[in-house]
Amino acid sequence: MYKRAMVHLADYMADKGLSDEDVAKGIKCSRPTVSRIRRRLVRPDWPTIEKIKKYTNGFSTADDYLNIAVPTEEPAQ
Repeated sequence: MYKRAMVHLADYMADKGLSDEDVAKGIKCSRPTVSRIRRRLVRPDWPTIEKIKKYTNGFSTADDYLNIAVPTEEPAQ
């Protein structure tokens, strides 16, 4: 189980063995959106944070996304 500390969605997903697709279905958003959140490329909006909080049973909250330094451009892949 987690101590109440920063639990980013990526940490939760890794611990539970979840894919981007699993989470996208669970929070009702697109798989690419989950991928960008997981890779810390975007800071989710408030409604999405609320969905993540509910999906993770409160382990991942808004505090976990406040310090994400969002790049001005998505890096080339």
